[in-house]
Amino acid sequence: MQAIRRSLAAATLLLAPAALLVSQPAAAQDQRWEQHQRDHQDDRGDRDHRDLRWRRDVHAPQIIDVTPDRRVGDRGRTRIGVRFHDQGSGVAGVRLRVDGRDVTHAARVDHDEVRYRDDLAPGRHHAEVVVRDRAGNVARHAWSFVVVDRDRNYGYYGQPPYQRW
Repeated sequence: MQAIRRSLAAATLLLAPAALLVSQPAAAQDQRWEQHQRDHQDDRGDRDHRDLRWRRDVHAPQIIDVTPDRRVGDRGRTRIGVRFHDQGSGVAGVRLRVDGRDVTHAARVDHDEVRYRDDLAPGRHHAEVVVRDRAGNVARHAWSFVVVDRDRNYGYYGQPPYQRW
């Protein structure tokens, strides 16, 4: 019985490193891991890409630009847009809310941008965007903006309405 235990322990010690090597591609298929490739240079100065490594994507996507940005928008078809970027595993999903209402289904979502247009009533409006990458990292950004009706409100800064000829 003792001999069987020793042989099982020895087999486990021998097979454990092999199991790690075999399971590496399976872990790499998980979207939390991305392949990182470094150039390798030998003694003669020749370069090749032999050194492949896997690293975990721990960074959330970056939200680069939002529109309108706390500025005043004119009444009418208000354009709401968000640009974002993810250097890791890539963007998996985007959700856009305007005044607490999910408008993602009516928005145009590209690989690095979401755009939405709507007739918003004059007043303050709140928007929120949530961007999730394939590794599960989440970035959120909320902001507010004001929509004015220049004909009725004398403008946001108190100037009279523009003249119609």
